[in-house]
Amino acid sequence: MCLIVNGETDTGRVRDHNEDSILTLGAEQSHLNVDALLAVADGMGGHAAGEVASGLTTSIISERFRSGEFSADPRDGLEYALRTLLQDVNRLVHIASQDSDKRGMGTTCTLAVIKDKRLYYAHVGDSRAYLFRNDELNQITDDHSWVEEMVRVGAISREAARAHPNRNMITRAIGLGADVVVDTGSCALHEGDLIILCSDGLNSMISDEDIQSVAATSSHGAVCAALIEAANQAGGQDNISVAVAYLGSVSCAP
Repeated sequence: MCLIVNGETDTGRVRDHNEDSILTLGAEQSHLNVDALLAVADGMGGHAAGEVASGLTTSIISERFRSGEFSADPRDGLEYALRTLLQDVNRLVHIASQDSDKRGMGTTCTLAVIKDKRLYYAHVGDSRAYLFRNDELNQITDDHSWVEEMVRVGAISREAARAHPNRNMITRAIGLGADVVVDTGSCALHEGDLIILCSDGLNSMISDEDIQSVAATSSHGAVCAALIEAANQAGGQDNISVAVAYLGSVSCAP
């Protein structure tokens, strides 16, 4: 079995700068014995503060893994270690946000690690992680957003949520407070699985059905670009970021 990671980010067709940040690391780029790491962060804040928050988040995560500083105690497990990592990232981004020109900055962060044919994730905000398996797409993470809460209680439909004027109102983010609640989870992976992480610039433009269709008709080497192109064709109203990991059986040729 082989494992390929890839990622792309795009400003979109409306915004004048990109506040998203992505991270894709293979096993050879990490001193921890993991097979791959993916992260997508979607920043928010005035001026360039959102860009600072998302970039700082992925930079801290990358440094912890590349340096070997990140470690998972066998007694607590990898989920606990990832939760603790994002809580530490939150503290550092929150400290940075006290500068007068960065007040109120924050970012989403969806972080996924693959180890021994298992996916582990830590998640804050409304970026997403999906699992594409046997031509079916399933969302792994829950959005921390006002519209998602309304969907969960049945107040609005999922289709209406995609176009709702409050769809960008998130209820949790990295850096907005001294503490943050981090969702974590894990699942077993199979040969042929494709893990997709994205900012809401993708799923706010195209439906899950469309994401599934693009994933089903694109090679793993082209799926990031194909998804970004689909979001831009639908309007590209936000920055668009996609990071993927593909578990191949025999050949990992694109």
